[in-house]
Amino acid sequence: MRIRVFLGAAALTATTVLGAAGTSAAVPAPPPAGPAVTHEGTERYDHQDRADALWRLTYSRATHKVRAVYPGARLVTAYGHAPTGPTTNMAKVTRWRFIYEVPPRGNGRAKPVLGAYVDAVLGGAVGRPQPGRGAWLDNAPIRGPRLAPARAYEHVKNVGHRGHGFQFVELGNPLHPQLKQRWIFSNRRGVCDSYSVNDADGRVHNLCKRGMSGS
Repeated sequence: MRIRVFLGAAALTATTVLGAAGTSAAVPAPPPAGPAVTHEGTERYDHQDRADALWRLTYSRATHKVRAVYPGARLVTAYGHAPTGPTTNMAKVTRWRFIYEVPPRGNGRAKPVLGAYVDAVLGGAVGRPQPGRGAWLDNAPIRGPRLAPARAYEHVKNVGHRGHGFQFVELGNPLHPQLKQRWIFSNRRGVCDSYSVNDADGRVHNLCKRGMSGS
């Protein structure tokens, strides 16, 4: 299903913060217990859990707000970036745009699927829903998601990219039959250094290597 959405500049309009809305997303898992957990490891998990909780709260607020204007809207893409540049701390990816599919209203003749987007600051202001215009996006509605950005980034670190910072984060569910719902971490300028993380199983793919599907 194709929708028409606006991919404008990443500048955000700060508005009032809406109260949290309930979601079906799972609560981030606590750090593992036992003697193997060091103080440093516990602190890392605390930061990770906080970043994930803030993202899920921000996503929930944006969805609540867009559905008040466009009932039935479903998330198809989320774009985030860190204003200060590449980072290993996903709490610094503070600028987000949530893009939604808006099903047609009413009966009768077939109507096109529309789009809407909401700009938000991580854990802060959520903008007004805007109708989508501009480029085409070939994405199906997001299921879940299971992972939030900080948890997905942990998988990138666990396969040997510890300390590799990224400025841009994207969640999508491509309509391509070989691609799965995934997170993408990238730096769009300079050398290729993009990685995708499968939202279902956490598998990491180097998108710069030939033959990698990025599923």
